[in-house]
Amino acid sequence: MSIKSSYRQICWVCALVLSPMSGLSQATTNPAAAVTETEHPPMVDIMKKTVVFLFADCKTTLPDGSPGVAQYAGTAFLLSVADPRLGPGRSFTYLVTNRHMAQPGIEDGKPCEVSRYLVRLDSKTASANGSYSILATVPTDTFHWVFSADLADDIAITSIGVDTDKFDVVFLPSDMLLGESDVTKNRIVEGDSVLFTGLFVQFIGQVHAEPIVREGKVAMMPREKVPTTLHSLGDVYLVDSHVFGGNSGSPMFVDLAGQRDGSMNLGINYKLLGVVSGYEKEEPGFQMQAVASYAGTVAPNSGIAMVVPAQKIIDIINSSNLKQQRDAAVVALPPH
Repeated sequence: MSIKSSYRQICWVCALVLSPMSGLSQATTNPAAAVTETEHPPMVDIMKKTVVFLFADCKTTLPDGSPGVAQYAGTAFLLSVADPRLGPGRSFTYLVTNRHMAQPGIEDGKPCEVSRYLVRLDSKTASANGSYSILATVPTDTFHWVFSADLADDIAITSIGVDTDKFDVVFLPSDMLLGESDVTKNRIVEGDSVLFTGLFVQFIGQVHAEPIVREGKVAMMPREKVPTTLHSLGDVYLVDSHVFGGNSGSPMFVDLAGQRDGSMNLGINYKLLGVVSGYEKEEPGFQMQAVASYAGTVAPNSGIAMVVPAQKIIDIINSSNLKQQRDAAVVALPPH
């Protein structure tokens, strides 16, 4: 789910903070090291630092006939994919969100014309006015979105480069993604605890970008395809957690602690279960409908969130498209 607002097209004072991109991801220091820093930050703090706030500006016409912009607000998160060809401590880096955030309107078969994207994240140093939060303008030709081959999958991935020495972010290592075999091996079932983090449109923060964290339980692991937010039958998980406008693209983590595969896992052990894409709307007569809300209106929310499985991210990462991009990037690297 994301939120939409409309306004006349104006020039915001934004700083371009993302490193140059050409559709190939940047090889950067592997941020998994952030997990093993001396201070051992809580896992929730790490989760929040993987998240950025994503805004898509679409060209539209205002009621008075003048040109304007409809802005769609949601969540995205940072992902790193290690590649031994890059050398130790380096990886390819990506931004993951919903397809309906990359192409607003695609859920109705009418994707809008995006004029630009905006990404909000925190710097490690304060600006002159004491703010750490940065709003980066990203031209549309910078993000080269890759989508799932399955049109029901509400997932979009693009290469992204962020200087982790300057910006207070963490790239989620791809080995934290739970594929289908991992879900089976770890016996993830209904009742397992989950957390997600993402944009809270009621308070996004002024000095810092402030993601919200909410918890819940796995409600259903369907063995058959169900209607998705893209209005096609697809593979999803259903989670008992209240999601709302702005949570589109939020990473959903599941706790693997407890009895798993014949052994006891003590403590807290979160892995990425999937990506929030919307919620089940509850209509009169108890009819359910998958919703990715843009209008910011209050809809009858059943409290059941729709989550795209992490396997869908793995499929895109392993697609020939992104493999060819990584191969080309490795060939273009200067000799050691």
